Amino acid sequence: MKYQEMLAFSGFLNKTQGNDTEAWKNAKRSVNELMEYMGPYQLKQADGTYRPITPEAYAKIDALFDDAVKSVSAFLKEQGNGPEDEARQQLMKNFNKEFLAKSYIEYKNVKPSPNLSLHDAMENFRYENVELSGNDLQRVGGNLNSRLQLDIDIDGRKTKGVFTTRTAYDPEGQFHALLDEMGTKYGKFSSFFAAMDNPEYLRGGMIGNDPRMFINNDTGAVYDGSAEAREQAVYNYHDSVGMDGFDEVEREFEKYRTDPDFFNALFDYSLKANKLSASLVVSEQMLGLKPGDNIDGRNSAMSSVANLLGVNDLIAKSKQVAVKMPSGEFQTGTFMEFVESKDIAHIDSIDETRVLGVDAYEDPGVKKQLADLQVLDYVCGNVDRHMGNMLYKFDPETHKLTSIKGIDNDASFSKRPMNNATYLSQLPSIRRMRVIDSAMAEKLLSIDDGELAATLHGYGLSEEEISAAHNRLHNLQDAIRLAPTYDHEKGLPPFSDSNAELGLTIVKTEDWEKLSLEDLRAGNNYFGKVLGVQETLTTDSMVTDVMKQEAESSKRTLKSMLNPENSAELLRSAQSHKPTFGASDRYKNVLNAMAAYQNAPSPEDPLNSNGHEKWQRLADLKAAVDTYRQEKIQLGHLRSDGSPSPEMKGKALSRIEDVDKIGKFADLLAKQHKDALAADKTLRDAERKQGELEAFKNLSPEERQIILDQRKAHEQYLNQDLSVRIQNDLAAEEDPFEEIEEDELQENLSMDAMAMDD
Repeated sequence: MKYQEMLAFSGFLNKTQGNDTEAWKNAKRSVNELMEYMGPYQLKQADGTYRPITPEAYAKIDALFDDAVKSVSAFLKEQGNGPEDEARQQLMKNFNKEFLAKSYIEYKNVKPSPNLSLHDAMENFRYENVELSGNDLQRVGGNLNSRLQLDIDIDGRKTKGVFTTRTAYDPEGQFHALLDEMGTKYGKFSSFFAAMDNPEYLRGGMIGNDPRMFINNDTGAVYDGSAEAREQAVYNYHDSVGMDGFDEVEREFEKYRTDPDFFNALFDYSLKANKLSASLVVSEQMLGLKPGDNIDGRNSAMSSVANLLGVNDLIAKSKQVAVKMPSGEFQTGTFMEFVESKDIAHIDSIDETRVLGVDAYEDPGVKKQLADLQVLDYVCGNVDRHMGNMLYKFDPETHKLTSIKGIDNDASFSKRPMNNATYLSQLPSIRRMRVIDSAMAEKLLSIDDGELAATLHGYGLSEEEISAAHNRLHNLQDAIRLAPTYDHEKGLPPFSDSNAELGLTIVKTEDWEKLSLEDLRAGNNYFGKVLGVQETLTTDSMVTDVMKQEAESSKRTLKSMLNPENSAELLRSAQSHKPTFGASDRYKNVLNAMAAYQNAPSPEDPLNSNGHEKWQRLADLKAAVDTYRQEKIQLGHLRSDGSPSPEMKGKALSRIEDVDKIGKFADLLAKQHKDALAADKTLRDAERKQGELEAFKNLSPEERQIILDQRKAHEQYLNQDLSVRIQNDLAAEEDPFEEIEEDELQENLSMDAMAMDD
């Protein structure tokens, strides 16, 4: 809430000309009383803090808000008697829309807290405050600073989920970070990646990064069986990423183009840049995002709309939270609950879904859910509802699909205009939706712009994004008013994108069972997506092109990073800054550890070299860097966040920077080793599972069921508490650890240890 702007506007309103009717007097009085009473709680005191507020003051402001909103609404219903009255009414409309209505929504969503001033509570009214202990915190995902796995109290119940810190759209920042990483990994080619780090070049070239230029998707073989094949692949890359006209990039490219390690570096970069580019297409072309636009709040905004439409269980619930970390620091962002359902990207080879026919997907309730989800996504402008962004729940006894739920809803609230025929990426047009449930149709017709605006206020959405949501709501309302009700005798009209007359058909609850998914399929609509899930699970190979690319690129990256040429400059620079006299033992240890790492021979096969001297030298180097950093923090040369103190200058600063670069390289190499082993294991597991899947498909239905029952019993066993399992196994006179996998046992034991520490 912008109290001072609201105060200034209300003061301006008080001076406007017009007929001072009773309605105007009441509106002016109620607004002035509200502003006067709120002032001491919204303006800073002399010491820079906000005045604390009592429960009685909260109640008083609540009554004043109600009175102001009621009085202003009454005035706005009056008919003006001339230009001055009309001008005054228009100004009051603006005041109501821009300030009073929004502040009222903020206030009504505030949860009184002795720890928050009224100002802070209203500024962050969409945020739930959560305080964590060390045991609540578990880092997840690739970016350890952005995603946390939490088990926290939300609305009075313990909820498991993932917390994402507040983020803004920053494509150039993401590419800059990637290029910086590449320059650190491949010191030999750092000048090439530095040349690419040009906003003008990135804008033109970052869409062209395609890893398929380096690998044969059919065989998994890399195109460098010969120098000619390798150079051709590198030239194909050159032509696709728009280097023409960027002389510095061209010069650096020509310098390294025949080097086999340069091929590996480009392969590695293109794989990562391709993922960023795909995200860029969704963010800019589909959502219309601009740098700085809020991202994480969209999940929570969509949950709010789901609640408005009466389908709050249709997507994974999200809430904006302010998390107080064990360190005392606050992080704001979005919490999304975990959902217990099947994710098609992670379904095992031995699973009921691998042999299910289309009939298993024809549940009437699921079809209604799909229709409702289309509507929710359309109103919210969600452009990325692909098959993997839905979770699927199957009945364990009947093996039929019983429900779906949408997840990962942050690609929502597109600014792009839509009409009956327009569709955006994964978001179908109204025409392609085909049908709408009768209860949803009735609900949509009852919603007005003010109600939707109130629902979306406070999530960081722009006026343009909220306006686009209003337009999509109007499109649906217009289509519903023209929509016929489904008649089983007539059936649905044939679908055609070119049929301008084709619109929605309203389906009553009892009629969903009369329509098949094939009847409802049209283009990219959600009924077709579910049919695609059935086809994917029963026909696609478990070994994907992406797995092949990741495994091959990770191995080549690792081998290239181990090449001494990639770290030679780090050692040379650090040695050049060593003082003639007075170098600390810690700095000498870093230099010695770096030299030992540099001189250790590289393993022939870096994936099968545990215990190799090179890895031991790397561990020694990481330890030396950590010890050096701790010494510098104790001396005050480094801040606790690792940045140099302002007084550090000259060679002293250069030494700190050199060690920092060495540390980053060592950390990246250790991570690359871990990632390469994981990518290789993923591919080998997929190849093994593919064999299991083929064998499973060849069994009789009875034999499959026996295996599925055995797996289900084992999962139930593993889901028991560790102590219960041990007691049950001992009672059965069995080895209590026979069925407990080592990794899981360690996990449970560590969790028990943490509980005892409390």
